[in-house]
Amino acid sequence: MIKVLVPVDFSETSEKALAYACQMFNSSPLEVTVLHIFGAHSTALMMKSIDGLLIKDAKEKLKTLLEKIKKTSPHVEFKTQLVKSYAVQAIVSYGNSDAFDLIVMGTNGASGLKEVFLGSIAGGVISKTKAPVIVVPSDYNINPPLDIIFALNNTKLLEKTKLSALSLISKSNNSTTTALHVAMTTKDEFHLDEIQHGDLNLRVKNIQGSGNINNDINAYLTEHNADLLCLIRSKKDLLTRIFDDSVTLKQTFSSSIPILVLHEEEA
Repeated sequence: MIKVLVPVDFSETSEKALAYACQMFNSSPLEVTVLHIFGAHSTALMMKSIDGLLIKDAKEKLKTLLEKIKKTSPHVEFKTQLVKSYAVQAIVSYGNSDAFDLIVMGTNGASGLKEVFLGSIAGGVISKTKAPVIVVPSDYNINPPLDIIFALNNTKLLEKTKLSALSLISKSNNSTTTALHVAMTTKDEFHLDEIQHGDLNLRVKNIQGSGNINNDINAYLTEHNADLLCLIRSKKDLLTRIFDDSVTLKQTFSSSIPILVLHEEEA
């Protein structure tokens, strides 16, 4: 059974992430743990009364949320968790427990990576967890991930990265997965037509870089109506190239589709 963790704060953004998680594995046995974290800021004198109110309110909202989502996702087995903690700390703790195949979180608007890596809760989780994370823009119209683009600048990273989440998604949706490489010269291209990694088959597509990798990826995603963008988080990977080079890049990159972030495993 596939096990997914979905943190919720009862906003439309987190509800969208929950709906996406349920529909992404529509044809597979699925267990979704809905996690709500409430504040760790109350003082000792206020703690008991405030915590009681927060827990009562959260339980009522969780009940309403699950009643709503079960109508469209009868195939899903749901579990709930209420935790008093700081959001990033709690989500990372659950993610690093090895109890989940994937974390699915929402982001506000079609901001994608721009928001995720500029200090949001999702960004904090991605930087600290070893679990794969999908971030879902709040205004994304949910579609099954039939066309997955795996942006990759180094095939050696595949040997250091756990790809099971990508494989699960691809299998469950019979997806076409393309390894997209932005090459500045023909010498930089991947000189092969496909990459076989375990049970994951990646078609290889080289595109000529313009010097702005953000625009190159976005243009390809738009042209090919991609449903999911996959990236690897590593010190020397595409994420670093996008977000560490300059403030301008951080401010201009956006994605209107969900993004799956995988992590290079430590040596």
